[in-house]
Amino acid sequence: MDECEAYARGKNADIPFCMGVVFRLKSIGISHEQILCAAILSQTRASFDEIFERFGREMAVMTTSIMRDYTLSKKKQEETYVEQLKQAPWESVLVKLCEISANLKVIKESELSRTKRSKLLKQNIHYLNILKKNIAENRDKALGLNKLLEGANETISHFGHRPIKFE
Repeated sequence: MDECEAYARGKNADIPFCMGVVFRLKSIGISHEQILCAAILSQTRASFDEIFERFGREMAVMTTSIMRDYTLSKKKQEETYVEQLKQAPWESVLVKLCEISANLKVIKESELSRTKRSKLLKQNIHYLNILKKNIAENRDKALGLNKLLEGANETISHFGHRPIKFE
């Protein structure tokens, strides 16, 4: 994991945020080093080829399936990203879910403008809705997942949105 963190630092990733995602993964019983590393590497904006070259194919697939392709136009980028999320392996979905949980904590605790907070909240709710079928099908694979989902829904409800049903 140290190599992943060093690589992420070199790519100017937000290491405290990465560690928050790793903490959430560990809190739901995930200890597999590749999944924890994917949480860190997914914040780097590295390409598939860069990750493949340094960490191998499995890590590149796991990581880039939940990363945006910033070489595309914004519209195409979002379309591609949504498709990637729909097809992402379960391990990547766990990472993305913990990333969303970390984002929701930032949204709840920070002094963002109402407009910025609303935009970020809606974006994270959108991604949770994309992932909810995969989460519902696999939710028994991670022991603490229900608590994480409850926390996400608590924050969503706090801002006046309906909770998401993961059924």
